[in-house]
Amino acid sequence: MNNKANKAPKERTHVDTNTDVKVDVITEKKAGDKPDKALANTNSKTLLMPVEVDSPYKSVLIGMAPKLSAKSTGLIGYEIAVNEENKCRYLRLTSNDSGGLFSKEWVNLEDIYTILENLAGKKPFKSSTFKPIIKGGSANNVSFLSAVLRCEEVALIVQSHKNQFLHVVHTKWTEHRENLSTLKPLPTSS
Repeated sequence: MNNKANKAPKERTHVDTNTDVKVDVITEKKAGDKPDKALANTNSKTLLMPVEVDSPYKSVLIGMAPKLSAKSTGLIGYEIAVNEENKCRYLRLTSNDSGGLFSKEWVNLEDIYTILENLAGKKPFKSSTFKPIIKGGSANNVSFLSAVLRCEEVALIVQSHKNQFLHVVHTKWTEHRENLSTLKPLPTSS
C-alpha cells in the first residue's frame, strides 16, 4: 500500500499585507479521499478562499476627509470601527483618491486620545506627533491621519491659525470623543 496516496492534503494560511485579506490555500485531495465541496466544481489544483481578517471590527463611521494642503483637492478615506473582541474603537485609513501610499493598519483611538490629552490647551503641534502610534512605513500616514482627525465628522483637532500644517486640539474634543464612543455599528449586507 502506498502511504503517499493516502496522506491528507496540506493546508496553509497566508496573509497578504497588500490586500489585508487572509487566504487559505487548500491543496487538491488525493484519490480515495472524500470529495471536498469547495473543490467539487473546479479543475484547479489549488483554491483560494478569502477569509475576512477584519471580522472582529464592526464599522461605526466611514467617510472621506480633505487633505491638509489647501492646494490639494484629494480626499482621504477612513473608517472607525469597534473591535467586538476587546470593545475598543479603532481608526484606519482606507483610501487616497489622488494617489500616494499609506498604511491600512488599525490605530486604537485610546492611543490618539492619550496624545491629545497631553496637548490640549498647549502650543500647536505637527502631524509627526502621531508617529509613535502608527507602525506603517509610509511618510504620508501621519499627515493623512491628521487630516481625518480634523475632518468635520471626527473633529478632534483643528488647523492652527499659525500654519495650515500645524494643529491644535479642538476646544470641544472631549464632546467629540464622547460622540465617537456612542456610535453604533453600521448595518451590513448579508
